[in-house]
Amino acid sequence: MSTEVPEYERDDAAIRDGIDEEDNKIPLWFNLGFYGMIVVGIVYLVYYTQSGWSSAGQYEAEVAVAEALAEEVRASLPTTNVFAGNSEAIAQGQEVYTTTCAVCHKPDGSGMVGPSLVDPYWKYGDSDEAKFASVAEGRPLGMPPWLAVLGNEKIWKALAYVDSLPRSDAPGVGSPDYQPPQP
Repeated sequence: MSTEVPEYERDDAAIRDGIDEEDNKIPLWFNLGFYGMIVVGIVYLVYYTQSGWSSAGQYEAEVAVAEALAEEVRASLPTTNVFAGNSEAIAQGQEVYTTTCAVCHKPDGSGMVGPSLVDPYWKYGDSDEAKFASVAEGRPLGMPPWLAVLGNEKIWKALAYVDSLPRSDAPGVGSPDYQPPQP
């Protein structure tokens, strides 16, 4: 029993190398799939344009959730240095400062590539919160963000060490009144 599908001969069919070019009926499954995809495309297009959903809207919603979460985290962060005056924490902060900060701010904090940390001038503020933000988030023109590398505790300890350094009244590197030493 043969289930061979008859081929329909065409009068204009080319014969090449003894092979006839003939037409076969397109299978039903192919036609159903083709027209089904057209229907799905139309339904999707109508849904996408009429439902109000968009990837931009989804992005904005996700950003709003992330900003709310970030605000909660910021609100839970301390605004004053809990390690201030703690000699053990200051010693640990000195290690962090020596390995991470001294390269730019010099071991004595007087500044080199980075600004002086011992003069009275602080461009972004000298409160504990402002200092933490400068270290954690970084600042334009050279100060990289260190929060991901150091974490909150090490930053606070390094700031406790910086606060323990002897202060100078002379304008240091980074101060608008700074005059470099003449050779």
